[in-house]
Amino acid sequence: MYRKIFSILTRNLIGFGNRAVHPSEGIIQCLSLTMIIIASGLCISLLFFPGAKVKWANRHVTFDKSFHAQNLDHLCNTDVNHRPWEYIVIHHSATTKGNAARFDYYHREKRKWEHGLAYHFVIGNGSFSGDGEIEVGNRWKRQIHGAHTANAACNRVAIGICLVGDFENSDIPTENQIESLVRLIQYLSRKYSIPSSNILQHKQIHQKCTACPGKNFPFAEIKTRLLQIASKRNDLIQEL
Repeated sequence: MYRKIFSILTRNLIGFGNRAVHPSEGIIQCLSLTMIIIASGLCISLLFFPGAKVKWANRHVTFDKSFHAQNLDHLCNTDVNHRPWEYIVIHHSATTKGNAARFDYYHREKRKWEHGLAYHFVIGNGSFSGDGEIEVGNRWKRQIHGAHTANAACNRVAIGICLVGDFENSDIPTENQIESLVRLIQYLSRKYSIPSSNILQHKQIHQKCTACPGKNFPFAEIKTRLLQIASKRNDLIQEL
């Protein structure tokens, strides 16, 4: 392909110098030659400097994967004694965008909740936080009850995890969100000995009617992935 471009460029340059042309035709030829030279330069740059495009692509891949490498021991560590958590409740934000800081402002300033953000964790969708990024709320850092259900008794013993997105009307969780959610639930359920039966969707809590986390939320897939991880772990323990 590069030889063909150089051949065309050479023929045009030779022809342009060897014959008389009308002024308007000369302008058109000059513009054509300029475009050919620019195209040739781009082709040559890709030929000799392919790393530029690859480096850009890799940077985006690293950005996405960095949140899957979050150290959960460090992320979930607190300076106070941990509560005896018994449940994990999954929510969606019912908004297409958001992050922990925005939800905290709404809950604190608009809902007038003293402790702000209702959830213990928020998992971003790439809008105002990273796609799959796990954000830790103030309630978790202080190990205090949540405000993520209308059931006060449940809030005292249930960890609230919210995924940014509206999974009832249009959205579905991103793959990064699902992977981060599975990792976080797996970590918390092991740490606090929470059985699979106590990992619930918000709509499964006995309270006023809610569709949260939405009809498009793949709860069965989440439970399947968790069971697969647990099975592999048990097999590894038996081998040891």
